[in-house]
Amino acid sequence: MKFIYKLLSLSLAIACLSGCSAANTEIASSSAATATVDPATDSTEVPASNNVFTSAGDGLYVTTDSGIYELQTVFPDSANIFYTDANTKERIFLCANPNCTHADESCPSYIATPSAMFPPMLLRVGDQLLVVFTETTDSSNPHGMLMNMDGSNRRTVFELASNQYMQGGFCTSGNDLYFDLYEIDDSGNVTYQLWYVSFENGTSEKVMDLGSDSDHYSLCDGVNNELCFNHLSSDGISYCMYDPQSKTMSDPFFVDSSSSGNSMIQDGYLFVLDEQANSVQRIRLSDKEQASASFTVKEGFGAPSMRYLFDGNLMITEAQTLAADIPTDGSYDMCSYILDFDTRNCTEFTLQTPYNNRPVYVLTTIGDTCYVATDYKTYTPTSVSEDGTVSNFDYVANIYAFITKQDYINSNQNGYLMVKDAFE
Repeated sequence: MKFIYKLLSLSLAIACLSGCSAANTEIASSSAATATVDPATDSTEVPASNNVFTSAGDGLYVTTDSGIYELQTVFPDSANIFYTDANTKERIFLCANPNCTHADESCPSYIATPSAMFPPMLLRVGDQLLVVFTETTDSSNPHGMLMNMDGSNRRTVFELASNQYMQGGFCTSGNDLYFDLYEIDDSGNVTYQLWYVSFENGTSEKVMDLGSDSDHYSLCDGVNNELCFNHLSSDGISYCMYDPQSKTMSDPFFVDSSSSGNSMIQDGYLFVLDEQANSVQRIRLSDKEQASASFTVKEGFGAPSMRYLFDGNLMITEAQTLAADIPTDGSYDMCSYILDFDTRNCTEFTLQTPYNNRPVYVLTTIGDTCYVATDYKTYTPTSVSEDGTVSNFDYVANIYAFITKQDYINSNQNGYLMVKDAFE
């Protein structure tokens, strides 16, 4: 997982993480009722559970009813957890000590990442935070660290081998975490696997094999008591449901034969965007009911990206990409649409910042409010080491604001509620 915490790169990363990753596999035969996983590679007994599967998050933001958690790199070889309070509109380090430098392990917001190239992922498991280290470094293999929402009671809950790499699909069910990974052997062969972690008894193990590099499934999300996977073939990307109890993979319930392969799962729906048809297909995972809505791509704009659901309606965006169309002052345009699948209506709108006419990106949503980045700036925090050495580091951070969904759609620049940052 490669994350760059600048405004534009971050928005693109979120868009990518929101969708299902493509899987290089052959679609299962439609003549069989179900495709059963090979028992020789599926010996793990998955605990019975009445809990439904839910997404553990996108790895960037953890949203609660009262605020938003995020993890970003500030000082070298480390990362910090921040919390933005939706009521006070303040973004703070996850630390209650007013005299803390937030630059060592005495701080509950501080996470050491020695020799890591990228910051870890931040996910939510029930009422706890999960920090997932996706890299093999000089000091550790890929692993997960669970903690309370205030950063306390940290403990490693699973660790992988140095040749195992997480794919990026994370789902929870009760006290269990499910995710997919790929493993590279000494000969360079790649195999894919589904794993689960029990936070109740502290165990982690492989559930089943998902195929080889040329033929594998990828975890998308979960709904009710099933997990959703995708599967790539010459016919397109197929989507299947997997029941962990019966250990069966269903026949494809939808096949995306478009050239873009642009999909997203959110709130129990699969959305598939067809760029050539300028349309989005919506499939409800619980009963596979389908609906569609269309939009128009403006000339001079790039490929559209699916973003978020606004009260059941899908927001998609497309940015101006042709250099000749971008003014020399660095400003650029972005067009957004709200697709209503019940009425098949498409509402076009745009919202730019009052600072430099750049478009405003929705980072996450909380209730009826959007958490947005209106711009970014460079701060220079100070770090004091144990030997008293003082160091200054440049830290590029977003300028955050809250705005209601309705003000966002209405392009109301007066609707901003600016966030006071910890560095101000």
